[in-house]
Amino acid sequence: MAVLSVDHHYQEGTRVYVEAVVDNMRVAYPATYRDPEELAPALCSASFDLDEDNPIPVDEDNFCSYLSSLDLPWLPVDTSDTYL
Repeated sequence: MAVLSVDHHYQEGTRVYVEAVVDNMRVAYPATYRDPEELAPALCSASFDLDEDNPIPVDEDNFCSYLSSLDLPWLPVDTSDTYL
């Protein structure tokens, strides 16, 4: 999945926790008889263990590319209680 932007991340020991906007993670328009479903980005969370041989990039663009390359099991974040 393509990571579009990072909302926040933190580290506990060797584990890194990330919340990011990931492409194609929610259904924007369900499928119809004539058209396939359309997917849209969503806020998701994932975590991974640090790799000593592959350090985390400092700038956000490279960090997004780095996260995309890890092929993490992203889970959508429930934002239904979020107030604007």
